[in-house]
Amino acid sequence: MPLDVESLRSHFPSLASGIAHFDGPGGTQTPRVVGQAIADTLTGPLSIRGSSVASERNADQAVLSFRSAMADFLNADPSGIVYGRSATQLTYDFAKHLSTGWGPDDEVVVTRLDHDCNVRPWVQAAERRG
Repeated sequence: MPLDVESLRSHFPSLASGIAHFDGPGGTQTPRVVGQAIADTLTGPLSIRGSSVASERNADQAVLSFRSAMADFLNADPSGIVYGRSATQLTYDFAKHLSTGWGPDDEVVVTRLDHDCNVRPWVQAAERRG
């Protein structure tokens, strides 16, 4: 069966601009269904995670569902999946943690092909460590 390119493109509203972005961040070209799922989650009752009220249960379910879906996608253990504010913030946190053991002779290798969120945290961590 041939791939229906037009049908596939219709799921990505930003492509109607005539521009395709190949820089990698998750929000650059979000499929309509993803945007709707995010909107549904954020506009329903939502608060900190817990079990006392609906907003807490919804927050808990959002995190657990995310971990389960990513674990399924990556064939990984859901307890090893981290949910954070953004990929950029998670990279900053990880670079800061990992760099505590770096010394002056250690090197960080990044490329111009990567999105800045996959470069700057490592460069700044290296600068902090000398």
